[in-house]
Amino acid sequence: PTCEACQGVVKPDIIFFGENLPRRFFNCVQEDFRKCDLLLVMGTSLVVQPFASLIERVPDECPRVLINRDKAGGGFASLSSILGLGGGSFQFDKKGNYRDVFLQGDTDDKSQELVDKLGWQDTFNQLSQVKHDL
Repeated sequence: PTCEACQGVVKPDIIFFGENLPRRFFNCVQEDFRKCDLLLVMGTSLVVQPFASLIERVPDECPRVLINRDKAGGGFASLSSILGLGGGSFQFDKKGNYRDVFLQGDTDDKSQELVDKLGWQDTFNQLSQVKHDL
């Protein structure tokens, strides 16, 4: 896409593989994840770091929901979980799982289903209308 004002190429507001993450990302990870009371993870293989390990950053009592076409994040235990520091991979089918939920399907469809079931339509619609300034 091109900028309407200067006709220059517009870079999407994403980080490409191999690009450095902004410093703000690392600052927010430290602060935000320890306050998390519900973690929604959508549309990912949970293979690429550092994102794959973010599911480990929430408190042990925080529910974690994966909305995806396929299960992900159920691999080997992480170093933090091995050392007894909490976190670890999703435990969907494991005995004793008390917080991990897998909603299989298309992320748009399952997200809308979740919004509808939880009565979040008004808030979701307001957030969907927000325009971001460049």
